[in-house]
Amino acid sequence: MNGYKILFVSELSNYTGSLGDGLRQLGYEVSILTTWDEGKIASTVAEFGPDMLLTVGCKEEGAAAMPTRLPQICRRYRLIHLYWATEDKIHFDRISLPVVRRLQPDLVMTLHQDCVAQYRRYGFEAVYFNFALNPRLFPPKQSLSQEIYDLSFIGTTHLEVRTYRYRSLEQLVFPLIRAGIRTDVWGRNWQQSKKLVQREFGAVIPKEWDHGYLSFEQTADIYHRSKIMLGVQNAPDQVTQRTFEILGTGAFMIASRTEELQRLFREGEEIVLSSSADETLALVDYYLKHPKEREEIGRQGREAVLKQHTFAHRWADVWPVIQPILRAKKGG
Repeated sequence: MNGYKILFVSELSNYTGSLGDGLRQLGYEVSILTTWDEGKIASTVAEFGPDMLLTVGCKEEGAAAMPTRLPQICRRYRLIHLYWATEDKIHFDRISLPVVRRLQPDLVMTLHQDCVAQYRRYGFEAVYFNFALNPRLFPPKQSLSQEIYDLSFIGTTHLEVRTYRYRSLEQLVFPLIRAGIRTDVWGRNWQQSKKLVQREFGAVIPKEWDHGYLSFEQTADIYHRSKIMLGVQNAPDQVTQRTFEILGTGAFMIASRTEELQRLFREGEEIVLSSSADETLALVDYYLKHPKEREEIGRQGREAVLKQHTFAHRWADVWPVIQPILRAKKGG
């Protein structure tokens, strides 16, 4: 797999820092570009001479603001274009498909297995490529003595579209807020969305508990320093990237009891799950009083992620699909 050059285009450090750095560890020469400007992409391709263009996400303005000349650039320089559709499955129609139609990649790497067939129906080759862990960015928690937060949640509101996230927040975060149990929160828009949050959840996050935006590079430190991380999910049949990262540090996590988390991890041994507000309150009360059990579950969660859910595992799964496309593009 090694020896190839990859130009990685994304404005989001949680992707360039996770997958991008993970590919470097596999021996690829990776150049990171944090702009979608067509001229900059073209000049970087000409200077760097990549074999593959890897793009992730899209501009905030939506698909209509995305570059139009990427297919021509790829043809001119005989690049294989891989697009990681990180908005799938929830936003397939609204974001992912319009972006893919505009960018015309050689291969779509989708977060959801159901979307593979959907892309193929529209004439795009696709392969399943889930979130994962970059172990280098998320070292293991060293000891319980690091812990200074009882309960922590990291996440932007993301309430613009009603998804499973509403239910997950109601199961995990807002029972604690309503009960007055200190829960430290990092993420955008919680204070700005107070009216919506109050209407939907019957409470707002107190300002003194709300730490605001936290960069991707700082998240591991919060995982290390928290007794319990709350694992809010966006869909019952998918998991968030943060799930792998929290568990990957050996942090103890209580998450929503979804079919996908039950499939991927052993409940009560690698992760703890809740289906209701009352269950969350009971679990929090129990595990705050049992640090050694938290520590052991966190340790086993980390082992499970390192065994099956790193970006090295993910890339090994998709490389047999990428390689023949790459050879065909390069002419043998």
